[in-house]
Parts: sequence; structure tokens; C-alpha cells
Amino acid sequence: MDAWLILLPASILCLLMIVTHTYLGLHVLARGIIFVDLALAQVAALGMSIAFLLGEEAHGFMAQLYAFAATLIVAFAFAHLRFIANKTTREVTIGCVYVVSTALSIVILSRSSQGMEELKSMFNGNILWASWDEIIVVALAYALLALLHTFYRKRFYALSFNEGGSEGDKEKLSFLWEFLFFASFAAVITLAVNLAGILLVFALLIIPAFSASIIASTFVIRLGLGWLLATVGTMVGLWLSYNADLPVGATLVSVLGVLPLVAVVIRFIKSQHR
Repeated sequence: MDAWLILLPASILCLLMIVTHTYLGLHVLARGIIFVDLALAQVAALGMSIAFLLGEEAHGFMAQLYAFAATLIVAFAFAHLRFIANKTTREVTIGCVYVVSTALSIVILSRSSQGMEELKSMFNGNILWASWDEIIVVALAYALLALLHTFYRKRFYALSFNEGGSEGDKEKLSFLWEFLFFASFAAVITLAVNLAGILLVFALLIIPAFSASIIASTFVIRLGLGWLLATVGTMVGLWLSYNADLPVGATLVSVLGVLPLVAVVIRFIKSQHR
């Protein structure tokens, strides 16, 4: 019982991220821009690095503002990706943003004696030390974004799955809506990176969505399966890290990495019963 009381805040935070990240991950998979979330996560870390260099607390409110401002700028740029016909160009652009923002973070943090420790923290996160106040802020922000995506779900779905309909409908799928999608993506990632770290944020965005896509073909079923698989994976990872005294973020990512293999087995079993 004591163990679960210790792990409860991290468990709640994981569940909040699972709900939002799996949904966004399915959209990312449909768009074929797999590493856009990793790039945005690293840009958020770059924003926090700049704040740290300027004397702000690395995980404080001002650092969060710097991180969100940085991701919002890049989100504006990424909103133009759908208008680039060449898929390779899109992937190269995303890759360049990731590698340059990573390099800049290293350069900036190297100016401080504690900089490399902060960089390590940004990658691995400190999810076990998340306070209830921080979790409440994340929950409220994610709830607002969930309402936005629920209310305009048809528009966002059409953007990702290219279901435009008539010319009038296609005109509605404008740059503004594309930017709104990436801006909400930036908000989700900024909040998550501060607590969970880059590695876990990327893993929760892609692995559950990908695993569910191996098993199911419809969006709704994939979403439900993704939530289920990610919940089981994170709970097992948290328990394992606590009992074996392992790094939490890396352990969670390692356990989540098994999910695609589980999905392949489930798909095989399904095919044998047809």
C-alpha cells in the first residue's frame, strides 16, 4: 500500500499523458510525421535551457513560458508542412529542427556547472517527484485541450486523414486550423516534458498508438486499445522501477518498448481464429 501511495502522483500523471498523447500519436501516425513530437519535445527543452542560462529555475513557471514560446514558434513553422508535397523534405525539416535544438541545448547548458545535469533531467524527467499542484495544472490544461479537440474533432480528423469532402469543406481546412492543431500539440508537450522528460513523452506519443494500429484498423478502436496498452505498460514500468530501484523514465520507456511485440502476438492470435 505504501508503494502505491508513493507512486500515485506519477500514476495519475501517466494516465493524463496516456489519454492525450495516444490521441495525438494516432494523428501523427496518420500524417506520416513520426518524429515531429520528438522535435517539439526537444524544442521545449531548448526553451527551458535558455531560461536556465538567463538565471531562471529550470523547471519553474518562467522556464515553462520560454519552453511554450519556443514550441509555439516551431509549431507555426510545422503548420506549413502539409503544404510541402515531398515527404522527404518534411522529414528532413523535422530532423533538422530536432538535431539543431539538441545541439543548442547542449551548447547553452555547457555554460553552467549544473547544465549537464539539467540536460540529463530534461531527457529522463522526474515523474516520481511531480507535485499534486503540478498535476492539477496539467489536468486542467489537458481538459481544455480535450474540449477543443472534442468540439472540433471532425476538422482535426479531416486534417490528419485527408477527408476533405467538397471544395467548401476543403477551404475550411486552412492554415489556421493546422496551426491550432500544432499549437495544442506544443502545449501538451511543453507541460509533459517539464515533468516526464523527452524520452517518456516521445514513447507515450508513438508506441501505444503504433501498437494499437498493428491490431485494429479504426480510429476509435485504436484509441481505446492504445489507452489500455499504455496503461498496463506504465503501471508495470512504475512498479518495476520502484521495486528494482531503477531510473523511472528509462524503465517506463523500456517496458513500453515491449508493447509492439505484444501487439504482433495479439494480431497473430486474432488471425488464427478467423
